[in-house]
Amino acid sequence: MNSFEQEIANSLEATGFIQASEVLKLITVPQDTAHGNFSMPCFVLAKTLRKAPKIIAEELAEKITLPFGLSKVEAVNGYLNFFIDREYLSKNVLEEIEQRGLSYGHATSNGKTVCIDFSSPNIGKELAFHHLRSTMIGNSLSRIYKASGYRVERINHLGDWGTAFGKLIVMYLRENLPVDDATLEALTVKELNVLYASFSRASKEEPQLEDEARAAFTKLEEGDAFYRKLWLAFRAATLKELMRIYEMMGVSFDHYTGESFFEDKIPSVLDELREKNLLEKSQERDVVMLDEFDLPPCLIRKSDGSTLYATRDLAAALYRKKEYDFDRCLYVVDLGQSLHFKQVFHTLKKMGYSWYENMVHIPFGVILQQSEDGKWEKGKTRTGTASLLRDVIEAAEQKILAYINEKNPDLPEKELIARQIGISALTFNDLKNRRLMDVKFDWDSALSFDGATGPYVQNAHVRLCSIMRKAGYSVKLSEVNFSELTDDSAYELIKLLARKGEKILSACEMEEPSVLAQYALELSEAAHRFIHNDRVLGSAEEKSRLYLVQSAQCVMENVLDLLGLFPIRQM
Repeated sequence: MNSFEQEIANSLEATGFIQASEVLKLITVPQDTAHGNFSMPCFVLAKTLRKAPKIIAEELAEKITLPFGLSKVEAVNGYLNFFIDREYLSKNVLEEIEQRGLSYGHATSNGKTVCIDFSSPNIGKELAFHHLRSTMIGNSLSRIYKASGYRVERINHLGDWGTAFGKLIVMYLRENLPVDDATLEALTVKELNVLYASFSRASKEEPQLEDEARAAFTKLEEGDAFYRKLWLAFRAATLKELMRIYEMMGVSFDHYTGESFFEDKIPSVLDELREKNLLEKSQERDVVMLDEFDLPPCLIRKSDGSTLYATRDLAAALYRKKEYDFDRCLYVVDLGQSLHFKQVFHTLKKMGYSWYENMVHIPFGVILQQSEDGKWEKGKTRTGTASLLRDVIEAAEQKILAYINEKNPDLPEKELIARQIGISALTFNDLKNRRLMDVKFDWDSALSFDGATGPYVQNAHVRLCSIMRKAGYSVKLSEVNFSELTDDSAYELIKLLARKGEKILSACEMEEPSVLAQYALELSEAAHRFIHNDRVLGSAEEKSRLYLVQSAQCVMENVLDLLGLFPIRQM
């Protein structure tokens, strides 16, 4: 569709009245195609040409040579309205889908690399429901960036270092739990969750436990063999469960370089900060002052010598630039960490690294759940009030399975399909919202097969697959009569198919998966409308219409995949 806009701009420039660059600024896509596929107001020309916009539009309509692929131009009340030749559009779009397949609309390689840091949960805890946002926003962005021509490095920066492990160690020893190899190997993350919650409760009555936790982490940093043994067991128990959940969700990573990975790289960071005279003392802590950026100091090391998130993030940034030579490095982390990333990025700036400008925080709102007293709030793992992601997935699966058992009890692999639809529903409920918005989670609305939901989108794809399955054959492009695909329902669907590349690019530039989620809804509505209005099987236009079904299914499948949804074929 963008090529049409450029062609219109070039044709209008050829009239001598206006520059192509100005046309591109003015041209719009009307919501109602009765006003054309593209429209340009002529009001800005009135002053220079000293004519009424209505007259200007009429004169331009007479003088312009229509680009190939446009059927007509109309001058209406000072606007130039351009109409696409429906048969031309149908032929060109469906031919390109045939050539490109699932990669239709994808960009060619641009030679650039993007690092995307997402999910990044804390070791020692189960994934809570609120971890869904970072995981699925980052997962979708990694797919969108790849489709936009980038080499993508997907990074899970595990929170596997820090005072939190001092808390776990203190609580584990306080409970006199066994420390033999067999017990530690059998340790589960559920048990660690209990320890976290227990520490939180106990420290309120015994504040000195916080000091004990800090001291324990310092010993861990110093290499205490026994504490390190406990830490490794906590890490292994958590990773086992994490990998299970990620596999279930269809999420993968290229690197699991958590905070501990950068432990041996921190001394060189500290040395560099000292050499560049950036490290200062503040209340016995090492800090980098950021007054010139109107930011609080970046805390590098505590008074007891232990490091912090910022220290490890600096080490990670330097490593990633050296290792991957990224053109862009994204941190998909909730809005509450905005200050932290400003401090880290501006510390890199003070260190003299111009590439700090390519470090980008991708913030997002939180998932809110309704408490017993009716308040919408975010659960917190450390207090044991968070919904666990595995429990939410299980509940979604059971609710969808009940629906399948009612509608199609003999469906093969119905448990797997129910799980995939359930996970897709949770994902879509998240991604359909602009990422900066808080998301209120409601079971009924998220799992409904009607409205702006994952199951509704899945159902559109399933219906397309069902028609193809019932047909029992596939149509070749040479068998299509494109004049049979020019009615309103077919045209609206084809017009949307044509915008896939534009939507991928927009989602990438805005770093906003909701652009594609809304596109999936538009496609679903158009597909449902086409199937309802234009009978496919048994019609005189069967082959042409079936080919459009095949093409729409191909586009839908890939859009669902780019969002991180499972493209279900039957339900």
